Amino acid sequence: MSLDAVRAHADSRKLELPRHAKLLCRELRNMLIAASDAGTLSTSHNEVYGLVRVLREPPPVVAEQLRARSIAGNACCVVGGEKNQDREHVVAHLKRNDDAWFDFTITVREHARELELLAYNFEIRFPSAMGTPFLRFDYNLPGHENELRSHLHAGSDDVYMPAPMMSPAELITLFTEHLRRPANREKWRDPTPFEIEWFRTTHEELAARGSRAHDL
Repeated sequence: MSLDAVRAHADSRKLELPRHAKLLCRELRNMLIAASDAGTLSTSHNEVYGLVRVLREPPPVVAEQLRARSIAGNACCVVGGEKNQDREHVVAHLKRNDDAWFDFTITVREHARELELLAYNFEIRFPSAMGTPFLRFDYNLPGHENELRSHLHAGSDDVYMPAPMMSPAELITLFTEHLRRPANREKWRDPTPFEIEWFRTTHEELAARGSRAHDL
């Protein structure tokens, strides 16, 4: 069975974006500052201004991919923090009041009267006991090898599932206001025996893999 219909549905939304990258950056900064004022984001105003910015020269890897697709002209990135594939706390990021932390990169191309969304990745990492270590929403550049251009990684870089294409403002709202413990639940649910066994077995396998690598 082909996933073409799922992919077409996920990518079919018509998004309303600001006309220029600078305006998009301003919109997202204002949302994050409002979240800081509301107490859902622990990152200060000054930190938001330093972390959320426009890169007129995209990062080298992104620039190379844009050139390969002949869409580098007038392309730039709006970033919030630094891309952090190793998920290290020392890398610049935005932080919520519950210690979840996130960053994002949005790749756009400016036209005379509109802003074209080319790609994004928004990743949030959670403290322990929140059910999954991280979530990443990806919208890949056209022509990417992944069969689903718009998708979600739920705690695994290797496993992904279809997700609707979302606007940057929608994703910021999701990250600052949602993806939290439900208000009607006083504490997180206890893990099931299956989860406990899965974590134990995974830990043992990773430890054994590390031991074999050390012996080599």
